Amino acid sequence: MERASNVYIFNRKKFYYLLFIIFLFGIVWSVFFSYKECVNLECFNSHLESCDRARFIGGTDMIFEYAIKGESDFGCEIGIQLLQGSLNDQDSIKLENQKMTCILPKGVVMAPESDIGNCHGLLKEGLQDLVIKKLHTYLVQNLGKLNLEVLDIPA
Repeated sequence: MERASNVYIFNRKKFYYLLFIIFLFGIVWSVFFSYKECVNLECFNSHLESCDRARFIGGTDMIFEYAIKGESDFGCEIGIQLLQGSLNDQDSIKLENQKMTCILPKGVVMAPESDIGNCHGLLKEGLQDLVIKKLHTYLVQNLGKLNLEVLDIPA
């Protein structure tokens, strides 16, 4: 009869150890791996200034997901993913779900993709290609106007 009660106590100890491990895992997860979900730009910018982990989905023509990953050796690391491209631009739609990582100086609050030179990844390359294509199209369409302006010939 003693043996049966020892088994019952042993199982209760296992249960308490398991609860403790789950509790400890939850604390570690919330401290090191969870993100604060921001619903507006002000919340995201306040986290960006202190480089605290946060996520934000925003944009006007193109919808991006921004995730502040935390501090790195060179500054504050932000992951960016294009969720939805511009509906008027087929090339930007092809970039959907592409990602890039940007490094901003600590304490600086600005749109991470505004200085694309601080970024790397497939999304950066795709956005640069879009800019180059649009610039090329603009130059080809307005080459005559540009020549007249350079030569200073009245129209």
